[in-house]
Amino acid sequence: MDVKIKRSNPACCSPEGDSSRQRYPDIEEGARLFKALADETRLAILKQLKGTGEVCACEFVACCELAQPTVSHHLKVLKEAGLVRGERRGLWVYFTLDEAAMGRLRALLP
Repeated sequence: MDVKIKRSNPACCSPEGDSSRQRYPDIEEGARLFKALADETRLAILKQLKGTGEVCACEFVACCELAQPTVSHHLKVLKEAGLVRGERRGLWVYFTLDEAAMGRLRALLP
């Protein structure tokens, strides 16, 4: 038995139709930002930055109860996503939220 499904609007279901990237040009950046946020340690880091404004990298070790290399990895992920900025001062790196990125993140929320 050969059953054919009739589509009322073939353009919406065809491969030639608009892709989500064409309709939402910022969708890739949104996915990258949300992937960076998909970890409770990184969320804790952002929360601490939001509350204090600027934090030395060494202070995250105490807040997150993780070893320094693990904290450095999470900071790297956040920095690569553009959510935080780091400034080296002597031996230490101080981190702040990137407010422009936070604004773009808020704009992506429904």
